[in-house]
Amino acid sequence: MTLLTFKKSATLVAALGFAFSLAACGNQTKGEATKPSTASADTATITLDFENDKKVDETKKVTIKKDQTLLEALKDTFKVEEKSGFITSIDGKKQDETAKKYWMFDINGKMADKGAADIHLKKGDKVAFYLGSF
Repeated sequence: MTLLTFKKSATLVAALGFAFSLAACGNQTKGEATKPSTASADTATITLDFENDKKVDETKKVTIKKDQTLLEALKDTFKVEEKSGFITSIDGKKQDETAKKYWMFDINGKMADKGAADIHLKKGDKVAFYLGSF
């Protein structure tokens, strides 16, 4: 085998090896790259009723993070102020101590029996915050 033939053979082998390695990297089938993810994030819904008139003033769907409390989700989604563990304002709407109206909330239609910092959201929870009296 002459030197010229050896160089041509080596070049051909290298080119074929390169072509095969590229083909092996591109093993996706058509449409696979654009296939939407079937995994859906766990979400909950938070609604606000500023006047406690049973009219929803604002609704937001939140993605639940691992071990996230309701208070953390609320703070991630709305502008929240709190004092001594109690929510005093949501998105600029403050409680009215003179009128004895305070931020309260229901979860899945039932009045909460714990504070927002002690409740962990679950997939599908529906949380309704409202200014209520007691």
